[in-house]
Amino acid sequence: MLNASVIISTRNRASILPRLFDALAAMRLNGDTSWELLVVDNGSSDDTATVIAAEAEQGRLPVSCVSEPIPGKSRALNRAIKQAQGDLLVFTDDDVEPQAGWLQAYINAAAAHPEMDGFAGKVLPKWLGDIPAWLHTEGEFALPRGITNTRDFGMSQQLLDEQVIPGGVNTALRASAVAKNGWFREELGPGTSVPFTEDTEYMGRFRRSGGEFWYVPEALLHHCNIPERMNKAYVCHWMFDVGRCQVLAYADVPSGKNIAGIPVYLLRNYLRRGLSFCLEPREQQRLQKKMKWMFTAGEIQGYRQLPAFKKLWVAK
Repeated sequence: MLNASVIISTRNRASILPRLFDALAAMRLNGDTSWELLVVDNGSSDDTATVIAAEAEQGRLPVSCVSEPIPGKSRALNRAIKQAQGDLLVFTDDDVEPQAGWLQAYINAAAAHPEMDGFAGKVLPKWLGDIPAWLHTEGEFALPRGITNTRDFGMSQQLLDEQVIPGGVNTALRASAVAKNGWFREELGPGTSVPFTEDTEYMGRFRRSGGEFWYVPEALLHHCNIPERMNKAYVCHWMFDVGRCQVLAYADVPSGKNIAGIPVYLLRNYLRRGLSFCLEPREQQRLQKKMKWMFTAGEIQGYRQLPAFKKLWVAK
């Protein structure tokens, strides 16, 4: 069996794949390391398949193009899992730049800790434009780390707290653990009406079954943040969608006090947070309050959509 299978889903990202491939080709690996790179073309209409094929022809990476024509990241990941031959399945995205020691660090950690089935690396942001003055990643006004896909628990390897559920941008599971954990939920994730939570749902399921994550800071990659995501409108829309998706992924139709299926406490929060935002004159505090308001608005929208969403997927 191979040491590792690196799994990446991509859709209409032909222009950025060469940067990813260059970073992977620059990795430092031990002479006896064996691995494969499975890139799933998830129904692209651009030159994605051609770019992957051209990289395979170069021979510098053990890359295979896996085709999943039906849009949906979870569906694409499940397709790759069926084909993966590695002992360790490493999940990442197409808009990252792994550092030279990234994959070998995972392989070394898996060998050094045979008792562990889950591993999580460090993720730092790479800004592809000027950082606006209002955008903070640390301190009182720091944005939620999910917006920039940042994950940093320091420079020491450690067992992650059981409350920490790493997303899919830089996470590895043993193949045996993946087999027990099952498939990614195909009604969740990019390419569906619920574009978030597919990875945290999957890793959370692993957690609930008793799985643990070992933090490997040497497994470092940078997540590329494009200028289009570095504005307040994107941040607020992100908060709305996360709130909506969390309800659709995890919630049940409320049985307590509700109005038209929306919990009463959420309606109260919406009014309270909206008023607080509207009355806030300070710029940084105003943005923070608007984000909380938008998150609550997303939760409300999620509950509005929940009955139809559950009915649709139960039928399927």
